[in-house]
Amino acid sequence: MNYSSVTKPAKILNLESLNDLNERLYLVKDHDNDYFDTKSADAKRTENNAERFVFNLQTSNINIQPSVRLVNCLNRNSKRYNQFQCFVVEPIDKSTGIAVIMVKLDDPKVFYCNVRIMPLTTLSDIAVPDYDSKLLTVNLEKSKCILKADITITPSDTGEAQYSVHDVDVAAISDLATQEEIIDLKRELEFQASKLIAHYFQEILSIVVNETPPPAKSLIIPDDYILTLPPHQLKEMLSASAISACVALEITGYNVIKEINRDWKAASAFINYLL
Repeated sequence: MNYSSVTKPAKILNLESLNDLNERLYLVKDHDNDYFDTKSADAKRTENNAERFVFNLQTSNINIQPSVRLVNCLNRNSKRYNQFQCFVVEPIDKSTGIAVIMVKLDDPKVFYCNVRIMPLTTLSDIAVPDYDSKLLTVNLEKSKCILKADITITPSDTGEAQYSVHDVDVAAISDLATQEEIIDLKRELEFQASKLIAHYFQEILSIVVNETPPPAKSLIIPDDYILTLPPHQLKEMLSASAISACVALEITGYNVIKEINRDWKAASAFINYLL
């Protein structure tokens, strides 16, 4: 059995909590003018754009401002991933190199965090602004390449969160790197990146599971549930997504992308600022 798939403690001792990190971040919410639906009829356009927001996580370093958007994701059959809440993260505005964080409940105590890394893709490459949806829709199949890592987080019998890693796949980028670099990248995503991501997402497990649970026993987290969270909980959801995406982009950039696309260094700057 691969050690990465073994269940391990999700919490990293002596690592700052999201609450502590958020003391150094400023959340700014704006209407997402860049990705408004402008092709639909006027009445529908107003409805579609109602919840299209972009959130910037600003720091005391004005050059570090990753942006996060709540989005719908389409699969290869142009069907929505209905069970997932998805966040697309740009380390800097118009970055070539983005990541999508997809989260869902499998049952009331099992939480999935799937990371899709697109190191050679811009948001405009995959955005479908005129899709009939209140949120911006992205089609992942339009990405130039997708790397992935899937993380499962569950409470243990003692109440402490545990995590395991599944389906780490970096094959899409193999033509840009040596075999040794690909092995190193996969190993770092399986261990270093996944452990950090699990640490921060186990902190928001209670927000998803316990706070205003979805009605009628549905395990789908409604879009408006995220957008109506209290400000400190919304900030934790968004910062956990931004940290996770930037960790994955930094590791991918450092191991493979390097000088092909230097935008990954914005993700590195954000992680170094926080951690």
